Amino acid sequence: MMIKKIYIIFLFLAVHFHVGAELLLKDNLKKAEPGDFLVTAQNKNYTVLLIRSKDADYLSVEEITVPSSKISNSPSFSWRKWVGQGAPGNSCWLLYYIHLPTGAIQQTYSFSRRELVVVPQSQNFLSTLLNLHLNLIPEKERKKVGPPPPSDSLDRRAFWQPKLISEGKVVPGVTFDGWRTHWPKDGSELSDRTIEIFLPRDSTKYPSYFPYWLQINGMLGKAKVRIVDSGKNLYSPNQDVKKEL
Repeated sequence: MMIKKIYIIFLFLAVHFHVGAELLLKDNLKKAEPGDFLVTAQNKNYTVLLIRSKDADYLSVEEITVPSSKISNSPSFSWRKWVGQGAPGNSCWLLYYIHLPTGAIQQTYSFSRRELVVVPQSQNFLSTLLNLHLNLIPEKERKKVGPPPPSDSLDRRAFWQPKLISEGKVVPGVTFDGWRTHWPKDGSELSDRTIEIFLPRDSTKYPSYFPYWLQINGMLGKAKVRIVDSGKNLYSPNQDVKKEL
């Protein structure tokens, strides 16, 4: 459960700022807008992440988790409608208040329990995540599509690219850059693991603070998280939280 939370928070908050071939975290969270959302798939769960509000100092993010068995396989299924209906079948619905200058989670509220909850410090890796430095993966190390050519031939294969999905539809022809880092040696389950993420190269057309693929090497092979949908202008049906805090 702890590792799953780390993956999801990393995925949602990997907002980037380029310095040459380096990627820094936390600096451009100001680009996020209320109503932005994404849906991740990992193991047998989906998680909807929704930016609820933002001001100069704080960002609030809702996280709704649901077992994949509770979600319809129908092509007409809509994550937007599902959230609007109160997310039936969800197993957990949380609200995080994040202090933007420091990246610290100030409060966590459970809609399921209707109360503030305490996240143990041992599970709060957010400050580390937001200060990780990632480096551009060299082209010679990028995975390519198809079998390799003979050793004496020029390799003309295309780089592997994750899918970019927006409002339930695959957006064709999007080019991604790959970024890599190592988790610090801190004795945690992620200690010294290699982490790779993929972001769309054109940050003006697509929300580049949404990595569309993330993998952590060295954990039962390669633990992967992928985005199955994303979009804008989705608003939470839970509008009474201020009355309860």
